[in-house]
Amino acid sequence: MRGFVGTHRAESRLIRVRSAVWSHAGLVGAATVMTALAYSILLLHRHAMFGTQIFDLGIFDQGVWLLSRFKEPFVTFRGLNLFADHSSWILFLITPLYWIWSDVRVLLLLTVLAVTAGGPLVYAIARTEGIRKPLATALAVAYLLHPAAAWNMWDAFHPEVLAIPLLLAAYLFASRKSMKLAAVALLLTLLVKEDAALVVVPFALYLGWRFKAWRMSGVVMTLAVLLFIFNFEYVLPHFSPTGTLIYTSRYGDFGNGLPEIVWNVVTSPGEVISILATPTKLIYLSAMILPMFLALLAPELLVVAAPITLANLLSQHGYQSQIKYHYTVYLLAIVALAAIRGASRIDREPLTRFAIPAVLIAGIVGVVAAGPLPGTPRGEWGGTTGDPAAINEALAMIPDDAPLSADWFIGPHVGHRDVVYMYSNPFVRDYWSVDSVAGPPIDGAEWVVMRANTPGEYGEKTEQALEIIKADPSWEQVIANDAVLLYHRTD
Repeated sequence: MRGFVGTHRAESRLIRVRSAVWSHAGLVGAATVMTALAYSILLLHRHAMFGTQIFDLGIFDQGVWLLSRFKEPFVTFRGLNLFADHSSWILFLITPLYWIWSDVRVLLLLTVLAVTAGGPLVYAIARTEGIRKPLATALAVAYLLHPAAAWNMWDAFHPEVLAIPLLLAAYLFASRKSMKLAAVALLLTLLVKEDAALVVVPFALYLGWRFKAWRMSGVVMTLAVLLFIFNFEYVLPHFSPTGTLIYTSRYGDFGNGLPEIVWNVVTSPGEVISILATPTKLIYLSAMILPMFLALLAPELLVVAAPITLANLLSQHGYQSQIKYHYTVYLLAIVALAAIRGASRIDREPLTRFAIPAVLIAGIVGVVAAGPLPGTPRGEWGGTTGDPAAINEALAMIPDDAPLSADWFIGPHVGHRDVVYMYSNPFVRDYWSVDSVAGPPIDGAEWVVMRANTPGEYGEKTEQALEIIKADPSWEQVIANDAVLLYHRTD
């Protein structure tokens, strides 16, 4: 009888443990899977309906495909070497995926996995910080609901998106005293893009202070600074067609070269403040922080994101201060970590009782107010055509290795070839290389494919290019219907 009672008690404890796991970690896992599945379906549907774009998905897809075939990654969509555009060394680690499945959808699914992996990581970090399970669960769900997380999946693939799980993992490893693994995660973060050092250096400094890991912190910061200098002084100029940095013009208000820009930013606080105080910048910061408002209780962690956020907000390139583009990735990871630290400071009754619903409500309000929810004016998941079969039928007629020109939305479907231009190139130059470099050869394409509404609706250059094609007797019209136009050069 005593053995039966003991066994019964043991089974009861096991049931309670399993129930607790399901109610918290299991809930986070279910929310993560559901979020990943939902956005995977939305993103793959948008791609199938020709809603993804050459900038930037097609650029990275052609570049990675060329690397996977051991070819020079000169991206003809852009007219630049892949590493003249950005020094995203992590693309070499992604390349083997194309040996398994050579398809642009690899990058789309990788994006969803990278973003949604933040949910379980937020929960694990919160628990390591001593936050009780209900509030830790709420934080993880709030992260998955964050409008910037949704927009990063909408924005298709950018290497920077991998920084989200890497930065979160670095904090988790450091909090568990696994400093070597934390260092590895931070060093991998440096490989996502040349500007990653702007967040890795202050983050490594914070981890060194927070967890008394000064040795790890010092090594990472040193390597980050060296790689930053190497990328900006050698790599990007080396692959640039002009031998100079391509994107410094975005900071024209502060100078031309990188040292001049940095100096003028430091010595012009009034001008910097006036730019940061504009309504669009303040709306951006509010949309990034308020959905996880507990981050405001950990300002020392938010400061970690100050350099990279300042670089984005001072840029004249408007996308860098809009929540719907990939420039949010670093700030999103830091806001999530700051929210965890903020939560750890209030996780006691009765505050927790009010914090849990407040965290969830803020997450819901954030994604509804600023996210790309389907069915809302911002929910652009439907693509650009109602007849994808007609476009796919036209694409099937083009040989796999034939040089061609494809429009902005068809391009990501035909990027696995050595030469593929973004229409209206090569006939009328548009977004090709830099101004001082000659455009692509006008006879560089053998096929032209575009959606039927491209000429006239997507800029004057698209219409000019079509006029050139129609006036040249060597081009024949193969298909012309309500969905697609296909031309072939016969000579």
